[in-house]
Order: sequence, then C-alpha cells, then structure tokens
Amino acid sequence: MNDVSARARLDAATKHLEPPLAVVDLDAFDQNAADLARRAAGLPIRLASKSIRCRFLLERALAMPGFAGVMACSLPEALWLARELDGTDILVAYPTVDHIALRELARDERARRSISIMIDSVEHLDLIDAGLGSDHPEIRVCIELDVSWRPLRGLGVLHVGPRRSPVFTPRQAADLAVTIAEAVDAKVAAMPNDLVARNAAAGSPLNLLRAEHRAEHLREIEHVFR
Repeated sequence: MNDVSARARLDAATKHLEPPLAVVDLDAFDQNAADLARRAAGLPIRLASKSIRCRFLLERALAMPGFAGVMACSLPEALWLARELDGTDILVAYPTVDHIALRELARDERARRSISIMIDSVEHLDLIDAGLGSDHPEIRVCIELDVSWRPLRGLGVLHVGPRRSPVFTPRQAADLAVTIAEAVDAKVAAMPNDLVARNAAAGSPLNLLRAEHRAEHLREIEHVFR
C-alpha cells in the first residue's frame, strides 16, 4: 500500500473523531517491540510512560515477551497505573515531594506493593517522613544516580549530561543505601516481638530475618570501601 492510499484509509477510519488525535499502526508497533526485545538479548525492558502515552499500548507491550514494568513520570500517574495495570512493577522516574500523592500511596497497600519512588538523599527521606509521620507504612525506594560524564571531576569545568542527582560515585551510592537500610533496621529493633512475628508471617519488609540478611550486605559494602 502506497502512502496516498494509506493516508486515505486512515482518514476514512478517523473521520468521525474530533482532532487532535494519533493513529498507531499496530503491526509496526508489534514489529518494533519484538525487535527491541531481540536486541535486549534477554534483559527486561521497562516501558517509559512519558514516551508511550496510551494505556492500551502499554498493556500491549507488557503482554509481549521481553517487557517488564513501567517507568512513570510522576507519583500521581504511578498511582493511576497501579490501579489500571494491577500487579505491574512501577518505578517513579523522578524524586517526588508531592505529599498528597505520598499519603495516598501510604494508604494503599496494593499500590505500595507495585510502586517504587526515587530518592536521592537522606534529606529527601526526612522530608517524606515529615509529611507522612515516622510510623508510616514502608514504601519502596530506588536510589537516583547521576550518570552524567565528568571527565575532569573535582575541577568543575566539564559536565556532560543532566544534573540528575547528588549521588555520583559508587561510594556515595553505597553510603546512601547503608543509611536507608540502617533506618529500616532501627525501626525493626524498636518493634514489639509480637508485631515482628506478625509482620514476618505477612511477608512485610519489616522483619528480623530480612534485617539480618540486609546486615550481611551492609558488612560486604563496608568491607569493599575500607
């Protein structure tokens, strides 16, 4: 089919719709998705919702082999996606200070199982705790790294790429991970034994077995950076 006949076919199919609108060739979409999965060579591909602004297409891609999870633009969008794409792993692309959305996340157990929010500093964690209270339910977090190129790091004269995060070096990432884990372990240590037992039975991240396992990794990290 040439371009003229393809345009005529699409115009006829959409003439009853009010513009602006977009038309997607699903055969081409599927071929592109399959080619991406082939080139990924077994690594799972996370879909960026800022690039695919259509839930139907997100669902279509996630149903294909090689695709897993969504990176959402914002926490409110992630909450909506968690309701619409039940069970999908969702990462919020940017650190958030949206306390209304954070409170909604804290109230929604199902959303907390699906959504991870981005953090880039201890101060950001403190801000979340201040907005939700220190006794809020556990929320999954992911550390935001600055992966820009700084060939003359330390001199401050050349920076290629966005300034995404104050976490740039492996040591900074490890220090932040240790701080987060220690905060969780301190909360576990302060819990009554019966509550610890109930949490462990329910598979909560706040339980002693996981805390002990986490402590092993903390010791490994500290050994590497000595």
